[in-house]
Amino acid sequence: MRPSLRQRGMTLIELVMFVVIVAVGVVGILSVLNVTVMRSADPLVQKQAQALAEGLLEEIQTGYFAYCDGADVRLKYARNAADCTGGVGDAYGPEPGETRPFDTVKDYAAAANVATALAIALPGEAAVAAPAGFAAAVTIGPAALGDIALASGDALLIRVVVASGNTQAIAEGFKTRQVPQ
Repeated sequence: MRPSLRQRGMTLIELVMFVVIVAVGVVGILSVLNVTVMRSADPLVQKQAQALAEGLLEEIQTGYFAYCDGADVRLKYARNAADCTGGVGDAYGPEPGETRPFDTVKDYAAAANVATALAIALPGEAAVAAPAGFAAAVTIGPAALGDIALASGDALLIRVVVASGNTQAIAEGFKTRQVPQ
């Protein structure tokens, strides 16, 4: 027999140190993952708010901006306010007694929240409900388009702000008056 045989394996202290080092590493990695997972919903809320703002802006921009009120039969044909038969469409907000209150661009100025503006349905169609927790504010007013000379009130700046908690999304666009040639 040889007197200097080498021992193989690990001592108990080395094993305990290994377990402690691995545990500290795992706790560090899990804490970073926890923060990442908790904040991963923030971009989703931001994207939803932006999509709602852009969708509402697009819906508003598809409405008529003419001299006449939206219920007027001359809406698409009036070249000035004198051509209107059912009232001039200068008022902001929906007119009382209309079957579809959001028929022109200016009607959306009174929309206080996304649910009000999106819950308008055509006859025979279901209303679209906005997601819970989102609110929108719509402001519409006269605007100038850079160096383009416009008659007073022939262009509107539409600003839609959708908010959910601390998240806010803004969409802006222009609408010019539609006058037939």
